[in-house]
Amino acid sequence: MAPDPISTQTARQSTWHEVCRAFHFVDRADLSVVHEHMPAGTSGEPHTHERARQFFYVLAGTGTMTLGQREVQVPAESGIEVPPRTRHHMRNDGEEDLEMIVVTTPRASGTPHVRERPLGRDRGGLVVGSHLRQTRPGDLATVVSFEEAMDTSPFLGQGGMAWHESALQDPDLEHWVLVDRLDRVIAFGILVGVAGGEVVEIRRMVVAPEGRGQGLGRLLLRQLLEHALANPGVHRVWLDVSADNTRARSLYRAVGFVEKPAPPDATLLDNGVYMEWGDTHRLP
Repeated sequence: MAPDPISTQTARQSTWHEVCRAFHFVDRADLSVVHEHMPAGTSGEPHTHERARQFFYVLAGTGTMTLGQREVQVPAESGIEVPPRTRHHMRNDGEEDLEMIVVTTPRASGTPHVRERPLGRDRGGLVVGSHLRQTRPGDLATVVSFEEAMDTSPFLGQGGMAWHESALQDPDLEHWVLVDRLDRVIAFGILVGVAGGEVVEIRRMVVAPEGRGQGLGRLLLRQLLEHALANPGVHRVWLDVSADNTRARSLYRAVGFVEKPAPPDATLLDNGVYMEWGDTHRLP
């Protein structure tokens, strides 16, 4: 019997680097066919397949494929072959989303897009038992350690133990942590403007280095939005993000934030980009 047709609506899905999506059309030992979607500013991790040969065919956007020491532009309606034992990765340097079909034979093992050791997951692929609760003083050492990660600290403004201790005492701030079923902190976020009024700012969102690439940033952002919009008087939710933090900007756009000129009441980072939630009547 011939197999049934498969599409992005029926294929198994996975997420990497929070905002990149993969739809697994064929997933056999001898063949893998995946439809990958990479927002602007995202990149795979350099890796090598010992036996597998791959072909990347770009459907939309333009990809930059690194093959060893060489870089090749791969525009829409073109493709490139990657032989076995060739170190490579694809990135999206453009302003448009990159969509491509990746054919691999035989199927490559492992998850080359994710470098960090993942947190424990259930069979559905989600971090086990993750939920949001308010931050406690005993959580702050872990929170500060996330901020001090080398790839996080350049994108932040104020921080440190004293700053977070003060934030816990401020009635206009809500400090939240995302925890697993063992109550281990895996991410945190801060809301400002919760004491009243029409405007709430998402002041900060940071995911544990070992938890990245598992959809935690999207999960945290959705839950912070739910808390911000729970007050019917709130009509605007906004945040600012470093212009250099392309991965975070892609995540915020994917969830519904829109880059706009900053209003007079918004204080931004030195190179911050103002982004506003585009629809306060519908959560993503």
